[in-house]
Amino acid sequence: MDDQSQKNMDKPETDEYFKSYGDISVHELMLRDKPRTAAYQKFMQQNSHLLKDKIVLDVGSGTGILSLFAASAGAKQVFAVEASAIADLSQSIIKENKMEDKVKVIKGKIEEISLPVDKVDIIISEWMGFYLLHESMLDSVIFARDKYLANDGLMIPSDAVLYMTPVNMSSYVAENILFWDNIYGYNFSAVKYAVLGNKMCEPTITCIEQLQCVAEPEIFCELDLKTVTITDIQNINQTLSYTFTKPGLVHGFASWFDVEFKGPIAASPDQGTKIVTLSTSPATRQTHWKQTVIFLPASMTVDEGDQITANIDLSQDEDNKRHYNISVEIIGEEDEQSSSEEDASHHPVPCHCGATRCMLVQALVEKYDEEQNVLEKEAEKVDVNAEVEAARVIDREMTANADINLNETF
Repeated sequence: MDDQSQKNMDKPETDEYFKSYGDISVHELMLRDKPRTAAYQKFMQQNSHLLKDKIVLDVGSGTGILSLFAASAGAKQVFAVEASAIADLSQSIIKENKMEDKVKVIKGKIEEISLPVDKVDIIISEWMGFYLLHESMLDSVIFARDKYLANDGLMIPSDAVLYMTPVNMSSYVAENILFWDNIYGYNFSAVKYAVLGNKMCEPTITCIEQLQCVAEPEIFCELDLKTVTITDIQNINQTLSYTFTKPGLVHGFASWFDVEFKGPIAASPDQGTKIVTLSTSPATRQTHWKQTVIFLPASMTVDEGDQITANIDLSQDEDNKRHYNISVEIIGEEDEQSSSEEDASHHPVPCHCGATRCMLVQALVEKYDEEQNVLEKEAEKVDVNAEVEAARVIDREMTANADINLNETF
């Protein structure tokens, strides 16, 4: 980890991050996530030969459940490194389960503590966040790998894949956005626009159904935990092409991830390693990660067989590296067709076809309408002020004339 990365990790946001993981309810949520926790247990139980008599490092060990799995699978020694206050409770849990001779809890950040050994055979960690990379805990895992993992060591999990696909969010929009159009007979659309603004500023974490996906998912990024670097995950940019498998509306892009647990030579069945996959896909059992939806500024209407290209960019935020800035730029087939004036002339203004050009025109029209309303209100205000000032002038003139008449009379 470079000096700038270390400085970022020392920011108040990082302190808040570790403070949040001192809350037992956070760990309860993860422990109750059976697909998540059972995947780690299954891999270690079914591949105990990989852990037998090995030295294991658990990065961000939390309550210590993964460390207990490793110890039960035959690990010789497990170092459970946890920076939050939950480390103290973890120590008690390990003692209650009579594993203190195998599992040693070390309280502190992996970047700041020192292990009593130079190298470890295996690193385990549950580092994944929303859309895989949120929270950037992977940075710490990479740091631990580069410093402590033996050359022939094993990463658990070993690989990760992030998927993205266009998604129809009509039900969500109706329940969470259009809901504000009529509140017991009153128009609360001002709230609707505020909600829409929030959706444009940050991704939405929610559960979607597979039938909401209107195209086959594409791989946005693949990570090999033995080789990925911090630089690799600071900025990821991909241009993905999709062919729609059904007609309907597209409100944004949904993302989810899979992680795989493999042995050192997982491709060779004779090695006896059984591969385990933890998936957060909408086609599998729900996890606490759910799915992440990135809403577009306006919905798109598509037909089956239509194609679009999306340029998607994920970059770590400079001020808070535990967060990512996400941008999506869509270039549809309609945009290419509308490049000529002849094709463009067939699109009304404003047009709601969903093409990028028409979306921009629509946005400009809406902005113009807003600015026009502001100007009209200002004009009305100017007119009122002018009328008031004119009345004052007339009043002053009438008062002056009255004084003159009085003087002439007397």
